[in-house]
Amino acid sequence: MAALLTLATLVTPTRIAHAQDGAVTLVWTAPGDDSVLGTATAYDLRYSPIPITASNFSSASRVSPEPVPLAAGRTQTATVRGLVPGSYYYFALRTVDDAGNWSALSNVVRLIAGDALAAGDRPVELAFSAPFPNPSRVVVSFTLALPAAMETSIEAFDAAGRRVRTLARGEHAAGREMIVWDLRNDAGRPVGSGIYLVRARIGGRVFTRRVMVMR
Repeated sequence: MAALLTLATLVTPTRIAHAQDGAVTLVWTAPGDDSVLGTATAYDLRYSPIPITASNFSSASRVSPEPVPLAAGRTQTATVRGLVPGSYYYFALRTVDDAGNWSALSNVVRLIAGDALAAGDRPVELAFSAPFPNPSRVVVSFTLALPAAMETSIEAFDAAGRRVRTLARGEHAAGREMIVWDLRNDAGRPVGSGIYLVRARIGGRVFTRRVMVMR
């Protein structure tokens, strides 16, 4: 079987919003397993809070269950759930044929996870989300939601209580913001495997989140 020649092109509906929080829907045309003919064997659809490239694709989270390829030229959709509402994610797709030939990376799309209500329908409530993904090997992210501009301090500590990284400090504007930790310390070196605590002091409240790092 010839190698895949046609890449899937991910697009999105006009409005990314669902009855259930934290979901996005992707749409693409099935590429086939031999140029524009036949049916591909499988897809590898992944997402990440940071831009996806060919070099870090394998580190991105895999969509499960994986969509089943349709015949070339047919429209396919996949809804990814369980995301942090209001947060941005990147999505990319690869396709394999029955001979084990993988396509190159599709285009990378950047989407915001849907809310059950549109942004203007309700006020933003003060929150610091659970880490995602967790456990993590490369990067972990949190969503910070502020109803008004507030002084914010977000730091990561190891299991012994030693501060390893300052993630944010100072006044942050009202709204939602993604806080990303690349699992490195303040000196730029990767932290080791283990449990870390990320503490966010926002106004007069303190949020503590547990992160498991796996190397």
